Amino acid sequence: MIRTITSDVILDEAFGWLCQRRKDYSPNNDVWDLRRNWDRIKPELQKILLAGDYTFQPLAELRLTDEIIEMWSACDALVLKALAMVLSKHLEPLLSGRCYHVAGRGGAKAAVRAALEASSGDVHLMKSDIKDYYASMDHKVLFELMQRHVTDRMVLRLVWGYLKRTVCFGENYREVTRGISLGCPLSPLMGALYLLPLDEAMDQSCWFYARFMDDWIIITSGR
Repeated sequence: MIRTITSDVILDEAFGWLCQRRKDYSPNNDVWDLRRNWDRIKPELQKILLAGDYTFQPLAELRLTDEIIEMWSACDALVLKALAMVLSKHLEPLLSGRCYHVAGRGGAKAAVRAALEASSGDVHLMKSDIKDYYASMDHKVLFELMQRHVTDRMVLRLVWGYLKRTVCFGENYREVTRGISLGCPLSPLMGALYLLPLDEAMDQSCWFYARFMDDWIIITSGR
């Protein structure tokens, strides 16, 4: 799996995604250095990843008026995107068909549409969510779920580094021991995997069940 992640095709696609995603970033952002030197950086990055020596840099914590954003370095974001692309193809068949936020499944609109189609007749409907879903995830639980389906040790090492990240604000550094990163290309997939046991249980016990991230709609027969 790590060889697929480090292939020219995957890394170049992740690079294109990064360039588009950060096209309006500050001239001082490290994405511009990565863009200028991509032909030199790519083979070096491939070598480090294949050797299992890649380490994520501390994230910059941006504190805005109403939210806190964790900013990955440009190279880290690219690696996480490549990781997400390959893991998505590997894990997507395992995920519940009732999980609508996974790429290609239609998102929140598809979840609501499916619920409306299933809600005719004598039924009861409930909508619920999980408070601070991303921030509350247990790293050990999520990593054990990943280990059940991925055996590549170098890929698992990258996932562990993504979970056990370090965040800095000014000169203050802190290690994150719980929760996953908002805005990271790998996080939606991890969010889907984390609730896979719940999805499986709900599929067996509910007449209808739909989930978008941590929001779910449950419909049961009124009879």
